[in-house]
Amino acid sequence: VIAQEIVKKFGRYTPVRQWQYLDYLELLTENVPEDAAPQGSRYDYQISIFGKEFQEKIFKQKWFIVGCGALGCEYLKGFALMGMGVKGGVIHVTDMDRIEVSNLNRQFLFRKDNVGHAKSVCASDAARLMNPEVNINTFETAVGPSTENVFDDEFWASLDGVCNALDNVEARKYTDSKIVFHGKPLLESGTLGAKANCEVILPHLTRSYREYKDVVQEDTIPMCTLRNFPHIIEHCIEWSRAQFTEVFEDPPKDLNTLIKDKDGFFQTLTKEGGVVAQLEKLEHVKELYDKAVSISFENCVRMAFDSFIHQYRDRIKNLIHAFPEDAEKTDPDSGAKLGKFWSGSKKFPRSAEFDIDDPLHLEYVYTVSNLYAYMYNLDSVEDLNKFKDILRSLNLKAKDWAPSKHLVKQLEAEVEAESKKKKEATIPTDHEDLVQLKELKSYLQSADVSKLKPLQPAAFEKDDDFNFHIDFITSCSNLRAWNYHIKPASRHQCKMIAGKIIPALATTTAMITGVVQMELYKYLKGLPKKNYCCGYFHLGTADFQLFEPDSPVKAQEVYDVLEMATVKPVPPGFTVWDLSLIHISEPTRQAEIS
Repeated sequence: VIAQEIVKKFGRYTPVRQWQYLDYLELLTENVPEDAAPQGSRYDYQISIFGKEFQEKIFKQKWFIVGCGALGCEYLKGFALMGMGVKGGVIHVTDMDRIEVSNLNRQFLFRKDNVGHAKSVCASDAARLMNPEVNINTFETAVGPSTENVFDDEFWASLDGVCNALDNVEARKYTDSKIVFHGKPLLESGTLGAKANCEVILPHLTRSYREYKDVVQEDTIPMCTLRNFPHIIEHCIEWSRAQFTEVFEDPPKDLNTLIKDKDGFFQTLTKEGGVVAQLEKLEHVKELYDKAVSISFENCVRMAFDSFIHQYRDRIKNLIHAFPEDAEKTDPDSGAKLGKFWSGSKKFPRSAEFDIDDPLHLEYVYTVSNLYAYMYNLDSVEDLNKFKDILRSLNLKAKDWAPSKHLVKQLEAEVEAESKKKKEATIPTDHEDLVQLKELKSYLQSADVSKLKPLQPAAFEKDDDFNFHIDFITSCSNLRAWNYHIKPASRHQCKMIAGKIIPALATTTAMITGVVQMELYKYLKGLPKKNYCCGYFHLGTADFQLFEPDSPVKAQEVYDVLEMATVKPVPPGFTVWDLSLIHISEPTRQAEIS
């Protein structure tokens, strides 16, 4: 806090001109603990306040720090210095990221020599130098559904608590689901520049992380803007992130469903929405199926080349065909002319023609080819020169462009929806769409998928520099930016936006981790709920708010409109922390299965 006040002298905020006072008297007892006498150890100051018995309790704690960036470094340092995990306990810490130069200004357990090395490993080594007695178990593994073979139920059940030091909401929700299931406390915090917040989540006493509603909702970008009329680089990056899901995540999952359960696939298809949505899904699945029959890396390159032509040439040409440079806006109700269509934030685009000697064009096809190779379980070609030789040998030529009736119809519908301020466009269907849908269904229903191997859907991961994910986002975004005359973005900027990374300041980080560790003391002392504090802080404006955590949400009677009946919770008022346990012996389970 004091450091931030010093910074204010040279910045935009006015320093605080008053006394500022904060106490944690609730941690103290009326009398000095009987076992508070000095022990001749490094923990004597702590023992003098809480007593030797409390210090022994800290020694035996088993906690899991998830993330080892700005927040994680401070937590690991603090836990090690207070003596956690020294005698019979352990501090588990994980982070799959590597140290970058930009980390050194706020992640103080790292030094210049650590750049390029694993964060969790280097931070653990630094913490051991501060306290050689501490027992730290280090992982370089992400925490999520894909790593439950590492962080299994036995692991979560063995913990005394979890401390989140994460930079994205999805990971926070996942750890929250685990601590709720296993009934463990969670210390949660986050920073955004000079702002910070913390939450104390206690089994059966407070709400879980997922039960809290975000105070500030993220600004949503209209879909029509993302798809057709970007005017800032953030739009291009958001569109690229959506493309990653639409190309490398969802279609392979759909084909895997077709391979595993063809009848189930077509039953689910009917719930996908209208004819147009079903058509798009089946076209993606058909393309992947056709290539899977005789897949090779060369076919992956062909698919990447076709993707380039579709997204950066044909899509743009269709947009220009539907709305030429001299097009005018019309009122959707009266039909009156409202001026030039390409005005204001709408930038008239330009289409791209593939050039193997253009580094941006080559980078896109290179990353997309390798992502397709991953999808089809093929070896990647990481040598760019070798890849360029393969691409050149294929001598790929794009077909002459012709207007796409389907795409033009979709563009016109989206523009109409934008003018009427609708969230989604209603794309009209005609007889041709119905015929095409019927043909695609017939083709895939008769397809022999028995010999196909399941594909590997990509799971977007921003912190792996060798999986081509951020490389795809960067090349995809910057090609889109070129189409619309927008200044391109650096790889780092693409990673920040696509990965929804929350920036951190050293001052904010140090302050909020100190507050959270005081809440840890309260938990270890077993204080009642009224003594805990969640917090919101803004060091810039000197706004410090501490408040008692909310109680868990209790299930209530509600009237279900669809069932036309009242739904009653059993037992009354249960919360997310409550479980129904059914004890089944192993022989019984085997008998039931057989």
